[in-house]
Amino acid sequence: MKKLTTIVLASMLSISMAQAQMNCGAGKCGGSMNMSKSNSKLFSDMHNKNGFNITMHSEKPLVVGNNEIKVVLKHDGKLVDNAKVKIKFFMPEMPGMPYMEYKTKLKYDDGGYKGTVNFSMSGTWQYQLKFKSNDGKVHKIRGSVNI
Repeated sequence: MKKLTTIVLASMLSISMAQAQMNCGAGKCGGSMNMSKSNSKLFSDMHNKNGFNITMHSEKPLVVGNNEIKVVLKHDGKLVDNAKVKIKFFMPEMPGMPYMEYKTKLKYDDGGYKGTVNFSMSGTWQYQLKFKSNDGKVHKIRGSVNI
């Protein structure tokens, strides 16, 4: 009987933790959901679009919780420091799990646009980077990361 009680309690705890992760969604829980770390490498992605060279990276491996992302924009080899940049990370709805997303505006600092992104759980997160150049055009870049 003692063994059965232990197994039932362990199962209930596991279910409660999984529900807490799912209920957190959309980055609303802040850094409190830093339940596990990822074994992934540093995030680094490069794109070329409409004459812009876009480099995205993190200084540390991405983890569940808060992560700093930096985006460097160059046009014709020159650093772009006057764009409006925002990024959205999202995970589509799956059976037993709601849609999750985290949006943030990136601010120019030290040669690039920086911001903090909160991943509420591990898995594959898609991203959409949008930036508005000084000519008024909005440029979109898509990709994904594994946490």
